[in-house]
Amino acid sequence: MNKTCNERIDLNLESRIKDMKKIIKAEDPIEELNNEALSLTKTEVYKLELSWGGPSDYFTFEYDPENKELISIEYHFLDWFDGAKRNIPYNSREWDILEELFYNCILIE
Repeated sequence: MNKTCNERIDLNLESRIKDMKKIIKAEDPIEELNNEALSLTKTEVYKLELSWGGPSDYFTFEYDPENKELISIEYHFLDWFDGAKRNIPYNSREWDILEELFYNCILIE
């Protein structure tokens, strides 16, 4: 049976950290990174904080300024020494409400 990504991620992360360490130590780290990486994408993250303390909650909106596109929305809920987050599914009722809020109240261009 194949392992899930959640079961494989720690080993993969460890391997990638070793790769990044080699890049940093290379004679020309920028060239080495360019050889290793597929691309570098710049996005902006907006954090709408709704409450602080225990519990606290907020939304994050990841936005691509180049394509002028909202990429993801997450809801975060945290209480003392515990926390959870949920991705808001694209094309859901919740996404539509939050997308309208983002473009009309947060990203004012």
